Amino acid sequence: MDQTHDKSPHTDRLYAGEKALIGIFILLLLFALHYAAAILIPITFAFLLSLLFAPLVHLLSWLHIPKRIGAAIVVAGIVATLLGGIAMLSGPVEEWIDKSPEILQNIEEKLQKIKMPLKQVQKAVEKVDDLAGMDETPGQRVVEPRAKQLVETLFFATPEVLAFLVLSIVLLYFLLFNGETMVKYFIRAIFWLAHQRTSFDVGRFIQKEISRYLLIITTINACLGVTVTIALALIGLPNPILWGTMAALLNFAPYIGAVCSAVIITIVSFLTFESLLHALLAPAVFLIITSLEGQFITPQIVGNRFSMNPLVVFLAIIFWTWSWSYIGALLAVPLLVITKIICQSVDALRPFAEFLEETEAETS
Repeated sequence: MDQTHDKSPHTDRLYAGEKALIGIFILLLLFALHYAAAILIPITFAFLLSLLFAPLVHLLSWLHIPKRIGAAIVVAGIVATLLGGIAMLSGPVEEWIDKSPEILQNIEEKLQKIKMPLKQVQKAVEKVDDLAGMDETPGQRVVEPRAKQLVETLFFATPEVLAFLVLSIVLLYFLLFNGETMVKYFIRAIFWLAHQRTSFDVGRFIQKEISRYLLIITTINACLGVTVTIALALIGLPNPILWGTMAALLNFAPYIGAVCSAVIITIVSFLTFESLLHALLAPAVFLIITSLEGQFITPQIVGNRFSMNPLVVFLAIIFWTWSWSYIGALLAVPLLVITKIICQSVDALRPFAEFLEETEAETS
């Protein structure tokens, strides 16, 4: 009895020291993710793309195409699709950038119409009108530097974007060619750290589950983008392909992405249509489409295995946005689901996977 009593303070101190080390390690890891973003973002992006397109490389190898050539064909197809998308969308983007001074002026005029009936702000409106009258001649001097700043910003950001794309493409090729072995050893290392034996079948199962999720969610978002494009084209909103592509990409960040898309579509609609009812039609249709997708279609297709706690999803988006900016917001949920899939297969980490899941009250 006395010996156990003597050992307990020592063991308590050991446990406290271990917890402190774990806390320090987590803090260092968080700041490392933030400050090493320039290197980690293309690596993560290429890793996710390799998991998404790995089944296509396997299909080509099944057709007796060597893996090196199959990986090169897939990467070439991705690059061609990317360049085609940029060429197709660059025109509408440049058009909206060129129209930005008119858009700002249009927004100001519509805001003034809303403010006009308010007697308490008439004096402020008159001051704004006076300032607008004074700026009629030198107005171009104010707008042109802003346009130049935007162009310069895009120009000087191009080397970073090109470096990101080149690094991601090169990494993607090597991961498609030989990444399966790396993922297998990575999964084995996780099982080894958890003191749990694993087999090749378990590692293959985890890879298949991750690839399946990425394929499903990418297909859903692509279908959402096509549906939004068709709906906005029927309504008469200009450049519907641009807004459909935006909706598809932002939908990788649940909740926040849909809100951002709805706000942008609402602004464009109000700037395009004079009638209030016509202007409200585009955002209303978009909200109906995204509600059907988020509440009915995606839960039915994805299933309970990939369902996530909404609060955890929201916190993950905030964290990865802080770490990796807007790209982190788009990658947050796929990374979270991958973490959950791995934790579900490791006995020691299964409670953490249950924490990430939706509760029965939320799913009912």
